Amino acid sequence: MVDPTIHNTTTYLEEIAKGNGKTEFEILILQGLELIHVGKGTLRCRLVVTDRVAGEDGSWNAGVITAVMDSIGASAVYSASGGLHISVDLNSSFYSTAKIHETVEIEARVNGSNGGLKSAVIEIRRETNGEIIATGRLWMAPLSLKVMHNVSTLSKL
Repeated sequence: MVDPTIHNTTTYLEEIAKGNGKTEFEILILQGLELIHVGKGTLRCRLVVTDRVAGEDGSWNAGVITAVMDSIGASAVYSASGGLHISVDLNSSFYSTAKIHETVEIEARVNGSNGGLKSAVIEIRRETNGEIIATGRLWMAPLSLKVMHNVSTLSKL
């Protein structure tokens, strides 16, 4: 039997890869994503850098790289715990860049927890030679929403 959290993670990422994401932004940054492995707390995938996410110089935009690390790291956390989490801290380091049409491999793994907080490490490498392009450390907190009925919302402005 397949673990439902791994199945949900896989389905979610496959839909984004096909261009059927929940938001235009996640479609923009992850369309064409190819899953290599999805396990409990681990995720490996491949992505081709497109002109839609490159800067004027033809290099993969650093902000997009960070957003990819956040999305893939969050997916790894979800696959480990099954609950929704929200990013509370993301540190990223850049060592190189990728050009349009270059293929990168992205690996995320949950490496710890502290109470409800989960930590993940994300590495992005050039597929051709394994050179590290960027790394990230992500901390996520459980997302709990409370629905409040009949509450007046007054603006502070």
